[in-house]
Amino acid sequence: QSLQIEYEITSGSVNSFTSDTNTTSLIINITATEGGSLKAILPRKIIDSKYEEQDDIFYLLIDGEECKFTETIEDSQRTLTIPYEKESRQIEIIGTETINELVTIDEDLALATIIST
Repeated sequence: QSLQIEYEITSGSVNSFTSDTNTTSLIINITATEGGSLKAILPRKIIDSKYEEQDDIFYLLIDGEECKFTETIEDSQRTLTIPYEKESRQIEIIGTETINELVTIDEDLALATIIST
């Protein structure tokens, strides 16, 4: 069974998703031709952030700088809407748990469902 990350991106493209179990993060490499936003639906089985069994906030970096985002929390997934600036390259979502089977999705897009707008 493959887990899917559904996403929508404006003014750019997603090049890859990579999980890093050492930093419990999901790294998303993008090409941003101008400012836009990325909306990513993240199944909790891929990445989550909890403290004492309660939902906790994700820590989010764009090109190494902390940034603001909006979030919708549901039982099985968390949806993040992340604004980015022109020429942004890397979004890192840091939680407390991440899947170790997700190595990269840039070659096998069967693990990612692309929703272009």
